Amino acid sequence: MATKEKDNEYICTLSEKFIKQAEEELFETDESRTKNIKILREKIENCQELHVRTDDAYLIRFLRAKKFDCERAFQLILKHFEVKCEVKNKDLFRNMRPSTVKHVLEDGVTGVLPHRDKFGRRVLIFRAGKWNPSKYPLPDIFKTNFMTLSKVIQEEETQVAGVVVIADLKGIGIGHVTQMTPFYAKRIASLLQDCFPMRLKGVHYVNEPALFDVIFAIVQQFLRRKFLERIHVHGKNMSKLADFVDIDNLPEEYGGKAPPFSNEDWTNTLLACEEEFIEEEKYGVVKSTSMKEESPPKQDTDNVLIF
Repeated sequence: MATKEKDNEYICTLSEKFIKQAEEELFETDESRTKNIKILREKIENCQELHVRTDDAYLIRFLRAKKFDCERAFQLILKHFEVKCEVKNKDLFRNMRPSTVKHVLEDGVTGVLPHRDKFGRRVLIFRAGKWNPSKYPLPDIFKTNFMTLSKVIQEEETQVAGVVVIADLKGIGIGHVTQMTPFYAKRIASLLQDCFPMRLKGVHYVNEPALFDVIFAIVQQFLRRKFLERIHVHGKNMSKLADFVDIDNLPEEYGGKAPPFSNEDWTNTLLACEEEFIEEEKYGVVKSTSMKEESPPKQDTDNVLIF
């Protein structure tokens, strides 16, 4: 069941560089774009379970994430919305609005570099150690990261080039590790790998403590080989980060020449999008025969693993 109030024709905002990249990596041309948007829209219109946007700009996110394979893009849309209404994920997607995670943003946990890396990818900075698990639950961290990613993938350049994460684990302790159970590691790994329209091109861990081995042993069993190959562990040696982010744009604490990282601008950007996320809450799965009702897990529902 499509929603047509926003069915506006696509207007390309990409530079020649990104147009060429989209054609080479995603098989996107003017012809394939027009053809596949139409096919994907028809698939949604024929699916009574879905109540989602079908404007060109929205559908193209999913097509680019799946290299213009319409069936895979359609399945991604289904998974993206089905996962939001599953009982086991209720705590993650309730009140998915920037105002509800203002405290996380103000603590400086998540932000985005103002400049892309040298490959045109958005760079998300995740500083897990700035989260105090005694003050607020880990689902708040998930919501902040989910909304951050949801915002950056609106950018056409990011849809084409992808996203890179610098996960700074400085300050991580036993209080953080005890939150990261295998059950939730599996859940979040599935969300990132199978349910989000994003090209995640790399995760770079820095300042990881000795406890990192414990954390990573839990996580890696749920990650596909392709995903694992994009994980890089740097410790305190930041020199390799310059291979991805221009040294002039890399914050000084990560071996660059830019000023220390601040997420103040990103905080203001995300908080200004309140109405946008309220609007997003209108969409989803109306009725799904493919979903099974599940009892809430016995584990603490505040335990979620992010990056």
